[in-house]
Amino acid sequence: MTETEDQTDQDPPSNGSRRRLSIVISDCPEGLEQAVCDAARLTLRSHNIRRGCLEVAVVGMAEMCRQHERWMGDASPTDVLTFDLRDKIEAGVVDGQLLVCKSVARRRARGRGADWRGELLLYVVHGCLHLCGYDDQDESEASRMHEREDQILSDLGWGEVYSKLTARRRKKTRNSIVRGFMA
Repeated sequence: MTETEDQTDQDPPSNGSRRRLSIVISDCPEGLEQAVCDAARLTLRSHNIRRGCLEVAVVGMAEMCRQHERWMGDASPTDVLTFDLRDKIEAGVVDGQLLVCKSVARRRARGRGADWRGELLLYVVHGCLHLCGYDDQDESEASRMHEREDQILSDLGWGEVYSKLTARRRKKTRNSIVRGFMA
């Protein structure tokens, strides 16, 4: 488990101590802890969240299926589950948990010939954006959210992970349409 705390210089002391943003990461593949922490921190801080606690658990396929069924009634694997644990909305504060699935990241990335680590970081950013108030239930909101994901991942040096994914899907669809038409 990795835990980091940011001392937020802009925030005044509260009850004798500085306000903090704590990010706790568990079961992260070796060598990826800092990238997960950086992705979460940049996403939250770029949306003016400077205090609170975020827990990120990297889980396998079986655990993700169990949790997806428990919380969403769907036993299939998913990429990320986001839990907003705040009792009340307070500006600049997060209290949340993310479950991100390394097995789904590896499978999806392998299918596209992409780096699974970038895919996993996409899930971390996506979950953090939900905690920042983003939603992806309609097409325009989803588009806005995915643009933001790519911007954050590019700022971190990973490039545009989501837009690469959709570009590859469009190309694959065009190729199968052309092949189907010519056959």
